[in-house]
Amino acid sequence: MQIQSVFSVNFTYSKYTQMKNLAILTFAGLIAISACKKDEDNTTSGNTSSDPISGLVVKNSKSVLVVENTGAWCQYCPLGAEIMIQLHAFYEEVVPISIHSGDPLASPTAVVMESLFPAGGYPTIHVNGVALENYNDAKSAVAGATTEMASMGAAHKVTPNDTAYRLDIKVEVFEDMNDREFFIQSFLVVDGVLAKDYGAGLDLRQTSSVPIVEKGPTGGSSYWAQDAAIVEAVPVVLNGDDYRHLDNIWSAGVGDSLVSAYGIPLSAVNPFFSDYVIGDVFGSKYTPITYYLMRQDLSTIQYVRLRALTLIMELVYEDGTPVLKYTNAYISDIE
Repeated sequence: MQIQSVFSVNFTYSKYTQMKNLAILTFAGLIAISACKKDEDNTTSGNTSSDPISGLVVKNSKSVLVVENTGAWCQYCPLGAEIMIQLHAFYEEVVPISIHSGDPLASPTAVVMESLFPAGGYPTIHVNGVALENYNDAKSAVAGATTEMASMGAAHKVTPNDTAYRLDIKVEVFEDMNDREFFIQSFLVVDGVLAKDYGAGLDLRQTSSVPIVEKGPTGGSSYWAQDAAIVEAVPVVLNGDDYRHLDNIWSAGVGDSLVSAYGIPLSAVNPFFSDYVIGDVFGSKYTPITYYLMRQDLSTIQYVRLRALTLIMELVYEDGTPVLKYTNAYISDIE
């Protein structure tokens, strides 16, 4: 199976200044065009509202981004999967994401994401961008992360058309900030991919050296070999349930302007560039933030649902080195 990326993985921070300046000019043109368009012009892109973010509510809280580095070949990764299932079931604030390496789910998008959330081993679990030394510490790390304050948040509206899912994004600022740079990007997430040998080299069966999961036979599927992911004395998965690869990063959004692997700089739509004031809102027809998640050919696999993830990252410097740090996230079902 060939998984296509919708963005270049060759983006480097040395190109950041050039990219930012071009993005600002491009978005300035887009803003001017948006202000002149008639409301009905938006029907061609699947959105009939003159204010695409109308009705969207941005929560004044910080979602807990839990990222798992994993692979179908990884013999201990069912233990990480069990923890991810527990966290998602126990904490409503959790936004769970899996980044695959070395198997057919390791898309070019996943490769770029792994550069942001590197694996110290497999599985590795990151909570709000911090890799845990022991994945068994994930529950306590998430409990602590639920108290973190949000500097800004996001929400999005999904409008499908024949070729893509259009995402109109609303960003709201919750504290005064000066000289800060944030990036916004959206991703297609494929959830619940059956861990099966699909043939033709597409083998997603889960290898396991731990007794909770049994690797299926050639041509078959892996399955949970005992009740697992216990939440408040109740197992979330049962003995005999299909083993599924959950919350897989698949592809990134395509924008109306210059877009890097990590999205567009929010300063490109902010009239005050890198300065922000409590209550600032971006994403209206005058400050558009729109991505298109291109429809993918997923006919070769069995999965449960598609999801749309919008991620905010902040560009900071550590000892003079530019680093992207997690700020906030929003995820929703597409269909």
